[in-house]
Amino acid sequence: MATEGRLDLSALDLTQSEPVPLRGKWQFYWQQFVVSENVATEIPATHDFIQTPLSWERQEYLAEPLPSEGFATYRLRVNIKTTNEALALSLPVMGSAYRLYINQQLVDEVGQISTDKSKAIPNYSPKIVVIDNPGEQLDLILQISNYDLAWGGQWFPITLGSADKQFQTELIKLLRSVTIAAIFFTIAVLSLFHFALRPSDLLPFLLALSCICLGVREIETSHLIYFTDAVSLGFSTVVRINLLSFYLSIPLFTSYFHITYPKEFRFWPFLIICSISAAFSLHVLFSSTAVFTQYLVYFQGFALVVLLYGLYSIMLAAYRRRIGARLIALGSLLLFALSINDILYSLRIIDTGSMASLGLLSFALCQNYLTYVRFIKDSQAMKTLSVQANHDPLTMLLNRRGLMDAIHHIVSEQRQTSAHFCVLLIDFDHFKRLNDTLGHDAGDTALAKGSAIMQTLIRRHDLIARWGGEEFVLILPNTDKNGAKILAEKIRIKLSNDLSEQLKYPITASIGVAQSLENENFADCLKRADKALYMAKEQGRNRVEQV
Repeated sequence: MATEGRLDLSALDLTQSEPVPLRGKWQFYWQQFVVSENVATEIPATHDFIQTPLSWERQEYLAEPLPSEGFATYRLRVNIKTTNEALALSLPVMGSAYRLYINQQLVDEVGQISTDKSKAIPNYSPKIVVIDNPGEQLDLILQISNYDLAWGGQWFPITLGSADKQFQTELIKLLRSVTIAAIFFTIAVLSLFHFALRPSDLLPFLLALSCICLGVREIETSHLIYFTDAVSLGFSTVVRINLLSFYLSIPLFTSYFHITYPKEFRFWPFLIICSISAAFSLHVLFSSTAVFTQYLVYFQGFALVVLLYGLYSIMLAAYRRRIGARLIALGSLLLFALSINDILYSLRIIDTGSMASLGLLSFALCQNYLTYVRFIKDSQAMKTLSVQANHDPLTMLLNRRGLMDAIHHIVSEQRQTSAHFCVLLIDFDHFKRLNDTLGHDAGDTALAKGSAIMQTLIRRHDLIARWGGEEFVLILPNTDKNGAKILAEKIRIKLSNDLSEQLKYPITASIGVAQSLENENFADCLKRADKALYMAKEQGRNRVEQV
């Protein structure tokens, strides 16, 4: 830790150690831009010592509280072990424009510092500055001006280490952020696909919007766009994106939970949360950065209350054994713990680093899993309903509706290939007499076993359906009338022999056969098959006729 503007690292081999945060008490010159003549020379100006990293409005200068707006100079003199290897400083974002001197040489400038508010230009641009031939001492002079944010000065520590280590450390951070952002965007894309498949279900859409917000926030807060120079955004735009991605994620997540667990996450708290978040978001859009950043601390407190209420609601849902609630509760606990960690870290109470993005990622993965499970269950339910709507519950064959949905493909295919299809209309003879004699259970048994017998005699691509009552329809693609009649005879004989033996009662069936004519539709072909069936009935039943 630096003491009274000095830090002794001469006993440390910076080329072998991890980068060192330059924390502690720096010399501080309020409302002054000063430089030094050399490392040993004191700057003849009024100064105090101020803690870094910590924004200056949270500290005192000469026993007086500091405002957020103003300009100042920081100075730190560092003793280091002589080395031939290049060292580097990793410079984080600061509030809000700065100029850095090392051993009296200007090495970096971000934005434009000024003693005049109208001439100052704020900017964000974290970077790594390489120091060649550093010698035994480093004299760091950092000049900062801030007129555009509610926090000024050094927010995060400057670190000193070997150039290789600094770039390696930064690369690891960027890879982590890229991975987290990529997972967020992947979840968003998958959720949008789910929503496109079923637009009536809003949960995937809300999850997608939440993950987009979190992905954008991860890219901005990790400063990925600055190090890669991927996009050039203005200072005001960056600050607005940072806060809006935070403010909007709260109502999106609460909307998700209100829809998922409405009895636990009540409507009125949900409405209040959305209203407050909307008010803060509008404030970000229509006021200056210097104004709306002052209220971030209030929204952080509000977000903590929302998190506590959400945690209570999820635990209640888990207690009541709602679908997926236990998994979501686990993710919520992790998010809550890591959010508390980040609050304490931002207050400089602990030094664990920011980890809320990992909590949000685990939380989003839990939500994605829950959405996926709901999607699968809904799909299975819809499939079951579709089967029930299109199949006869007694024989499990297609019913009339199911057959009509399936037949369009066969008819269009036959027209393209100019091939014939045949229709068989099968009717059990004297079925009412069977019901009256043996009872309706015996009639149901005859229909169920009869349908099973017919399925053993047909091909895989043939279609069979219960047309109604004791009538069945069989469609034979790529089949002429001779082949259809042969099959019809097999079905008639098999039904009569097997069913009569099983039920100990004489059972027969009449069958009408019709071959499709050129450009004939199914309805017309079925009418001719029905005519053939009528002929079989008229000529004594238990026979096959064709037209």
